[in-house]
Amino acid sequence: MATDFVLMNRRTFGIRTAALCFAAGMMVSPFSLALLKIGVLPATDSVLLYAAESEGFFESRGLRIQLLPFKSAIEIGAAMRAGELAGHYGDLINVFTQNAAGAPQAVAATVTYANPAERNFALVTRPGSNLTSLEDIKTHPGTDTAMSASTIIDYLLDRMEATTGLPPSAMKRVEVRQIPIRLQLLLAGKMETALLPEPLCSLVESKGGRALWDDRTLAEPLAVVAFRKAAVTPQTAAAFRAALADAAKAIESDPEKFRALMVKKSLLTKAAASAYKMPTYAHFGTADGLPPLPSAADVKRTADWMIGKGMIKAIPKLEEVVFVP
Repeated sequence: MATDFVLMNRRTFGIRTAALCFAAGMMVSPFSLALLKIGVLPATDSVLLYAAESEGFFESRGLRIQLLPFKSAIEIGAAMRAGELAGHYGDLINVFTQNAAGAPQAVAATVTYANPAERNFALVTRPGSNLTSLEDIKTHPGTDTAMSASTIIDYLLDRMEATTGLPPSAMKRVEVRQIPIRLQLLLAGKMETALLPEPLCSLVESKGGRALWDDRTLAEPLAVVAFRKAAVTPQTAAAFRAALADAAKAIESDPEKFRALMVKKSLLTKAAASAYKMPTYAHFGTADGLPPLPSAADVKRTADWMIGKGMIKAIPKLEEVVFVP
């Protein structure tokens, strides 16, 4: 009888414990238990991730996220392939390249989408240049242009030519992979033009350079966050996107607070901070207020370009490279 009583109490305790665990699971998402390490570059649009981290939005969505700063996309790619990261900040070119290299991943969120409201990249001249428009480049064939091959910079130069009718022969593309060196060469007058991201474009303008073209004429994803498929579930990706949506609303409600955070995280220099136009998100008109996820057309356009460059062999399906809600 005593044994039966003990066994019954154990069973009752087990049932009650299971019920408590189930109830706790209803309040705290089960995927909050895994620590997700995300590689981040010192780019201004990664402010969304740092804002979500600093404001506790990841935790409130049941996620444990650790942001790890990297200096280059090459380093992030190596860490992703080695399985050291669950996800990374990058672009569709990074995602497709890594998928082709055997590191299956998919986009969980877009952090930057080219749109008429904001400039993200621009073709800028050296200070004191006589070039005032793309038409001037047509009359000066072979204009030196600092860039980086097989990257978003290379892609945007091709998109610029395709959308403006600028012939490929008009520019002499000079490989300068590191952005700081590209900037230094331009400011020193050793390059006539360069394709740069913000806030460097504004910095060049402040020193006498000119913007001849920018990405506001386009409509496509420029920067995304992708996760290794083996590391997360679609539910995790949705929770991550929701945390970024919380961050987007916070940035729009108090941009100066997050301008200071960007300086702290070395996304902006103190010199460039005051002139930098803080990003906005509500104008996209999406349900969650974030830039739209890549579409099938975005995937095809980027993949077609990469195939033409010999970087990949086939166009991936949308569901293979995007966590579609």
